Amino acid sequence: MRIFILLAIGLLTACSSATDSNKLAVKKTADFYAYYLNVFMQYPPPDYQSPEMQCYVAKDTLNHLIMIRKTPEEEILEADYFTYTQDYDPAWISAFKAGPARDYLGGKIVDVWIGIDSGKHRHLETYLRWEAGAWKIYRVRDVSNNYESPIFDAGRLQRGW
Repeated sequence: MRIFILLAIGLLTACSSATDSNKLAVKKTADFYAYYLNVFMQYPPPDYQSPEMQCYVAKDTLNHLIMIRKTPEEEILEADYFTYTQDYDPAWISAFKAGPARDYLGGKIVDVWIGIDSGKHRHLETYLRWEAGAWKIYRVRDVSNNYESPIFDAGRLQRGW
């Protein structure tokens, strides 16, 4: 009987920590977009080396984006990596939605919907991994257009895209 009680407590604890982890991943993603959508509208573009970006985004992702920004043809990305848009209207910020987190290869995926023109939404998947004691975004995919920017393609980076 004691074994069953201990097993039940262990299962409840495991379920609780997974739920807390999912909530943290969703909160981190929502906090990132609350920050990012506001700075994205400003000029110059967001500083990938800022403490805020380092708080929310994985180090290797930031390093790739910094490398891309330093290339002679700075416009090698068709759109902003985190929004898959070229510009953003402050009126669209209130349309932001974050879905629940789901497990993916030891990390999390959080679906987000950002407002775009004509009252529509762009559906993005944000991939997070545990890094330096926090969930950090390492990959963003545009689900609406079934597209992912190839920022990790070393060959394209060397050729200047």
